[in-house]
Amino acid sequence: EMTLKLYSKIISTLPPTPSKFHYLFNLRDLGRVYQGLLQTTPDKFDSPGAICRVWRNECMRVIGDRLITDEDRDLVNEMIVELVKEGFGGDSSTVLADPILYGDFKHIFKPEEDEEEVAEPRLYEDLQSYEDVKQAFERVLTAYNEKMKVMNLVLFDNALEHLTRLERVLRMARGNLLLVGVGGSGKQSLTRLAAFAAECSLFEITLARGYNETLFREDLKGLYDMLGKENKKTVFLFTDAHVVE
Repeated sequence: EMTLKLYSKIISTLPPTPSKFHYLFNLRDLGRVYQGLLQTTPDKFDSPGAICRVWRNECMRVIGDRLITDEDRDLVNEMIVELVKEGFGGDSSTVLADPILYGDFKHIFKPEEDEEEVAEPRLYEDLQSYEDVKQAFERVLTAYNEKMKVMNLVLFDNALEHLTRLERVLRMARGNLLLVGVGGSGKQSLTRLAAFAAECSLFEITLARGYNETLFREDLKGLYDMLGKENKKTVFLFTDAHVVE
């Protein structure tokens, strides 16, 4: 009910405009919210307040991350605050606490103290603080640099927020994102790190002289072989530089 109320308010107050033509919200967005909620488990979410808090996170990820102005983001946040206080007033202080960071990577790449120790399952959970997220992604970055081309990244708070967003979507079935930003802001680097954290291979095309649609189709065949024959979870990284025609 809260999701439907939020959806109704958003489509009436945030219509698409020439400068905000992508403000097209539909029932698929509601499905994405519930897809995020279905990642929860009783082990980590054992109270109404915990469920409401993860609902707030999924709404901010699916709807809030699409907004381009602070005014629009504040407006949606006010709607969510109003709905939370209306439906979960007793838990509102917990539900509305910041930062709001979720993921299933908190325990990955921890050093194994006992070889026979069973690795902890990856469970979606409230990470609660930037420090916990930073510690997890520093381990991921160290493991990445041991296996791949070295990346020297500074994991400041805003970068950590983007990494949690990326990793959340890449862990979902058929997850996809459009990253918008100025060149050199770290979109590709963060995508590579998030893909590694999500245990996905990375695929991208290599441009060369004479590269055309036929060669692009051959590259796609190689990608589909990875997905179908080898059953590899794969991230297809496609940048604006790859658009040659």
